[in-house]
Parts: sequence; structure tokens; C-alpha cells
Amino acid sequence: MKILKKIGKCLLVLLGAIVVFILVVLLIIRINSSGNEEPFLDEKGNVLPNSIAMHEDMTINGVPQRITIRGKDKNNPVLLIVHGGPGAPILPIIYKLTGIDLEDIFTVCYWEQRGSGLAYNDSIPDSSITLNHIVDDGLELSNHLKKTFKKDKIYIEGLSWGTAVAAYMVQKQPELYHAYIGSGLMANLSLSEKLSYEFAMSESQKHNDTVSINLLKQIGKPPYVQNAKNTVAEAFEIERQIVMKYAPIKLETDFSFIKSMFLDNGLTFKEKFTDMINSPESYYPAATILQPTAIDMNLMRDVPELKVPVYILHGDNDHFTETAVAKMYFDSIIAPSKKWFLFENGTHGVQVEYPEKYRSIYINDILGK
Repeated sequence: MKILKKIGKCLLVLLGAIVVFILVVLLIIRINSSGNEEPFLDEKGNVLPNSIAMHEDMTINGVPQRITIRGKDKNNPVLLIVHGGPGAPILPIIYKLTGIDLEDIFTVCYWEQRGSGLAYNDSIPDSSITLNHIVDDGLELSNHLKKTFKKDKIYIEGLSWGTAVAAYMVQKQPELYHAYIGSGLMANLSLSEKLSYEFAMSESQKHNDTVSINLLKQIGKPPYVQNAKNTVAEAFEIERQIVMKYAPIKLETDFSFIKSMFLDNGLTFKEKFTDMINSPESYYPAATILQPTAIDMNLMRDVPELKVPVYILHGDNDHFTETAVAKMYFDSIIAPSKKWFLFENGTHGVQVEYPEKYRSIYINDILGK
């Protein structure tokens, strides 16, 4: 009995120590959660005089959206980054931690589209979260950036779903843009998804992965349809998780990476934990609302020509947006000039996998410095 009491006391002490440790960690995170963007400093710790580091929840076409703008010199060209998903923005701090931010050579605008990430709130009706509205939002934002920074034109980079959004934007108003840059090109998602499913099934069979094989059989081949067990969005997610198993994005998120994320002042304490306290369905409604739109996206059909230089960055092992389909579109597109950059052993995140090559393409090819 005495031994049990001693064990009980030890467990209580241990539990108390764990609780105190967690509270201390949360306090440290809260202290470093001002919600103000980290400024650019010189060697003496002074803010660089012509730099910009800010974010705002601005209203675009009547709907609240978040933009984060960062750059060491406002005289640099402007780059608008159109995130993927649909509904899956990347936090600007991720760009810094992976060594792919271009804030030393551009004034970079990270845009969180309506219904996505920190741009989402309950006041936005689902019916307003459409591709056409997002394209119009992007054009309005592009004009805002052009006027704010007194530029004749800006650059635009789309990622995955964002490659299609950006393509429609450039098609509608090419006069706004110096060039179109696409990474993980979503050229024809319906065709790409069929090849992706075949890859997932082939790899699962090769590895005798019966769990994945059964899941793939359960959702059936694309085009996915809602059944008793899964919605179309859930079927996509199941297939994507299996693709990630056999063609994972090579991103190392060690303790230092996670610590730096949570100690970045750019987000408030609540914003840093939003992902953890909300389900993806409620926090990223655009992901489910726009999935039927995404599957019907076909740039080969809709955007056969872009009237600006085109640069495509793609991994040769990308099975989210299949490489063969992306190359097919690149070969067919009409543009003043175009360049194809293939990343050997790259998947659906070539920037984070090969940051040096990514930056060198911007410096040497796109800007031609």
C-alpha cells in the first residue's frame, strides 16, 4: 500500500511538472505572438529604411482577405504569390525557414484567397467562394499592388491550384504582368487525377500495401463520385495521402523548424493554434467548396495562349499534378517566350526540395540579373 502511495505521489509530481512545462512553453509562445511582422534589420539592428514588413486583413471586392507583404527594398519588382489547394495557403514564415523566400530581390505579396486560411470567417457565404470571384479578387489585388508600389507591371507565381487561378488572371488582364510563373502546374486535373490514381494503385500493389489497395478500391477510379462512405473531397484526400506515402514532398521539419514557426511574431497566439482547434472542413471551406471546380479545370481547353513570358517549374516525380500532363500543356501553350525547368527527383514541392535552384531560376532566368 505504501509503495502504491509513493508511486501515486511520483505520478502527481511528474504530471505537475509536465503541466508547468506546457504552461511555460505556451507563455513563451504568447510573448512572441505580437501579430506584427518581423522587420528587416541591418547589422546594427536598425530597420532597413526602404523595407516593408506588414500584413493586413483588407477587403477585396467586398470580402475580407489577408495579404502579407514583405521586402527588403520597395524599389524591387513586385511578386504576387497565388497559393494552392484550393484553400491551402502557405504561411510566409515557411518560405523563410525553407530558404525559398525571395524578399531580398522582390517585394513579395502572399495572398490568402477568400474562404482560405486566416482569410476565412463565418460572414463569407459559401456561394461567394467561386473561381470567378477569386480570379477577380486577384486582379483587384494586382492593380492595388501596382498602384501602391508605383509599378507598370508585377510578376505572378501560381502554386498548384494557384497556377490555374494565375493563368486565368493573366489571360484576362495580361497588361498587369511581366511574366507568369507556374510551379506544380495544374494543367488538366481530370486527366492528371487518372494518372495519379494509377500511380497510387501501382505503388500500393508493388509494396503489397493491402490497406491502401482497399482504400483505393473503395473510392473507385476517377472521376470520384459520392458514395455511402466518402464524399468527392474525401476521396481526393484519401488518394492524396497514398500518393504522399510513395512520392512524399521532401521537407524536413525538425525541432528547430517547429520552434521557429511558433516563435515568429507574424501571427497572434490564437492564429498560431487555429489549425489545431478547427477541423479542415470548417477552417478551409474553399477546399471542399471548390473541389468540383478544380476537377473541371483544363488550361489546355481554357487558356491556350498567354501574352506574357511563361516559366514552368515542375518535379519529374510529381503525382499531384502529373508531370506528363504539365509538359503536354507547356508544349502546346502559345506565349511570347516560354521555359520549362524540370527538377530531377522533385515532387509537388520543388521550391522547398531545391531552394537554391528555385532562387537561381528567378535571379538568372526570370529577372536575368
